Amino acid sequence: MRTAVEHMIGTVVSVAAPDTVDVRVFGAAVREAFAFLRHVDEVFSPYHPDSPADPTGDGLLDTSGPCGDLDGHGIRHRLELCGDLHAVSGGVLDAWAGGPHPEFDPCAAVKGWAAERASELLADSGLARHALNAGGDVRVRSGDRSDAPVWRVGVTDPCLPGCLLAVAEVHDGGVATSGTVERGTPLWDPAAGRHARGLAQVTVIGPDLALADGYATAAMSQPSIGLAYDWLDCLAADTAYQAVTVDVAGRTRTTPGATGLTVLTTVSRSVPAEHGRA
Repeated sequence: MRTAVEHMIGTVVSVAAPDTVDVRVFGAAVREAFAFLRHVDEVFSPYHPDSPADPTGDGLLDTSGPCGDLDGHGIRHRLELCGDLHAVSGGVLDAWAGGPHPEFDPCAAVKGWAAERASELLADSGLARHALNAGGDVRVRSGDRSDAPVWRVGVTDPCLPGCLLAVAEVHDGGVATSGTVERGTPLWDPAAGRHARGLAQVTVIGPDLALADGYATAAMSQPSIGLAYDWLDCLAADTAYQAVTVDVAGRTRTTPGATGLTVLTTVSRSVPAEHGRA
């Protein structure tokens, strides 16, 4: 495999592609994708000193600066994604409510979208088969070959550092994980005015990494485990997105459609879909 790794958008981003790919094609594709991700970070991170993202919480962006291809319609599109995820999550995923002192933080919606778009750029630049990993959120593509081998994406175990909870087998799609281990602190529940008291980790598997990432964060933001399970079950029944969850006691649970996509490596801790509610 040809690989490239760089620290950006607040995390480690890596790209892998078959070693049969021309080294010059690989290098050019990676440079374009990484340049795009750095630009997204400059535009959307409210923690970047020159970012037009407004940290005051009024939901406005300063578009007077050099936003490049993300100006105008591009920025409005990202704001619409924040709004869509807020609606589908029942209001618990809110880019305008980050804690006791609310501020505009679109990172939960933008990171997955940026990785999805970077993967599109890689494919358009000649890397038909590749894997892009952005801080544990993974987008894989296999090109037009239906007989291409599936990608095996590891899901970390929040209870056993350094170990895998499951392996997702994906031909073309995204695998996004949200959890207290990666974030360090629980997500904020704006409706309850406190940190969410739901799951320890949620992994969502589906065709688009932007939505998978948003859905995983939305499930983590639910105020209780029972509500998170209900929300994920409805999502799995209505869409192509499936989930693997871990509660604070270390018990795993999968939505019905995830059974054929994942191989749990800690089966002894798993519980059926109808159990484990709180």
